[in-house]
Amino acid sequence: MTEGTYKTRLQTAFGKPWCDRVLTGDYRPAVPFSIQDVDITATLPAIFYLSRYVQRRGKGRLAEVFGGGDKEPSVASVASQLAQTHHFRGFEDETTRHILGDLLMGFCLENRSRSEDKQEPLRRALPTHYFAGWLDLPERSVNLRYVPETIVAMLAGQNGPVVTDSPADDPTPFPVGRRFRENLLLKPFLHGVKPPEPFRDLSSDQFDEVTRVTLPEWLTIRLAEALEQPPRPLSASAGGAAIPNQQPLACIAAPLREDLEVFMVAYGETMPRGVLINLLDAALAVGLSTILTSTAVALTAWAQDGRLPAQPPRLPLLVDASSGLDRELKRASKKVFEAQSRLLAEVPVILMALRLLDAEVSALTTLSVSLPARTPHGDAYLNLLGEVLCGRHPASGAVLKALAEKAARIAELWAEDDPQIVRDLQAAQRPSHESVWRLARVLTALRGRKQTRKWFELLDACFLCNHPCGLVTKPAAAGSRARQETRHPTLTDTMLDYLVHLWVAYQQRKKQPPTVKGFFLWLCDRYGLYVHKPPPFQMPVPANLLRRNERWTEDRLRDLGLFVSVSDAEPDKRLLARFPTAHE
Repeated sequence: MTEGTYKTRLQTAFGKPWCDRVLTGDYRPAVPFSIQDVDITATLPAIFYLSRYVQRRGKGRLAEVFGGGDKEPSVASVASQLAQTHHFRGFEDETTRHILGDLLMGFCLENRSRSEDKQEPLRRALPTHYFAGWLDLPERSVNLRYVPETIVAMLAGQNGPVVTDSPADDPTPFPVGRRFRENLLLKPFLHGVKPPEPFRDLSSDQFDEVTRVTLPEWLTIRLAEALEQPPRPLSASAGGAAIPNQQPLACIAAPLREDLEVFMVAYGETMPRGVLINLLDAALAVGLSTILTSTAVALTAWAQDGRLPAQPPRLPLLVDASSGLDRELKRASKKVFEAQSRLLAEVPVILMALRLLDAEVSALTTLSVSLPARTPHGDAYLNLLGEVLCGRHPASGAVLKALAEKAARIAELWAEDDPQIVRDLQAAQRPSHESVWRLARVLTALRGRKQTRKWFELLDACFLCNHPCGLVTKPAAAGSRARQETRHPTLTDTMLDYLVHLWVAYQQRKKQPPTVKGFFLWLCDRYGLYVHKPPPFQMPVPANLLRRNERWTEDRLRDLGLFVSVSDAEPDKRLLARFPTAHE
């Protein structure tokens, strides 16, 4: 049955508002991102914009200025237009325009599929400078799936339903709006920016021509200058300009905000720009993937007894430090992830159950006034839904009865087409939590496997799967589906570089030595990444294999210039940063 057919039946039975609320993949009080594929490496320029204007980004002038007709802008068209400005005299002929295109591809812009063809449409702007936020790439900011909005909301740390200008007395290290120049994440990218009044004039930010900047920064500045102004705020018809203050569940204790604060204080002004951008990509990968996997563990606990866990949950993964060169390690790492995939695969069903409960609870006029807030964290609201699901709330009877009636109606609608649906829904006759789970599974199945796979697409995107800054690899599209879905947690060089620099910065704050053993334990506790000991509650991993993984890690750290050891004794094995910190 096609998606349109099943939706039409359900809309006829329950109405379009109910279907729009329930028959989707998202549930933002639990998972603040849209459940779809996203390019998280394209989020930093959007974060610059959001932090400056405290509004969601709408349409900009990139296509108008550098596109032409129905053609999407490309590196070639950008180079051609820039060559006509006075800043690029001497780049008028074909050869020099190719050179300019190479510079743009190296420092400012990226083509679709990371192609080297300069005629390919543009895919993202590299966050070389604050003015990268003026480039509307991707063209529609909604394609970033609320990832930049969630990050800005987390960093700003406010309590209202939407993100607003940070007050003067707000101690956050990531203020937004009028105090954006104090924002730790933006500071290294603000060279030469002078924002005159009025503050909200979108064309107000200018470049101070006497400021010395690097070539990559200068190219990005001239690109933005050609556009004359940044994108307009998002229109009401496209979702509205207000930034929703929807943050991850508080119970998961997401480490991203603290990590970025420690990292940017230590290295924001001391690390070369190209290295900083790559390590920030790694920071987003480990931070966002930890949010998703920890949320999955928390939701699984909620599904058991209707309560979110009291202790921060982590999804244990065995990371292969050999990057696949050690076949036994690779096989063990894959098996651990495969075992965890069963837990992860239940998330779409749990989100469906939450949407079903939410729709019925919100419809009860007796509860509408006393419902807990869904923002900035959805913990209290999810715990209330859990109380209703498990029969511990005064409204449980009415809600469970309403959902049981909907299950019975769906069984009638599919009686002739799919007897299995009828059997599944009628297996739990009386209203109960079991009937809710059966209804959630049936509706998830009706949405189709393609829709369910979007959850794993979001996971892969946040892991930066098959990316030099990522945490996971998997086979390319060719081959069987089972093989394509086999994920292999690894530590890439860039990821190791970031994690070590972050660990050293944390230890310097505490005035403690950054030992290798402490690093391994920190990875386990903070992110659920296991190197030297077996992940808990998983299949046993041979001790000799873990020792080999530890040696692989130490050898790679030594090759990267991040490891120092005066003897084989554990206390003498320490990590060091390749770049100085602001504390030094």
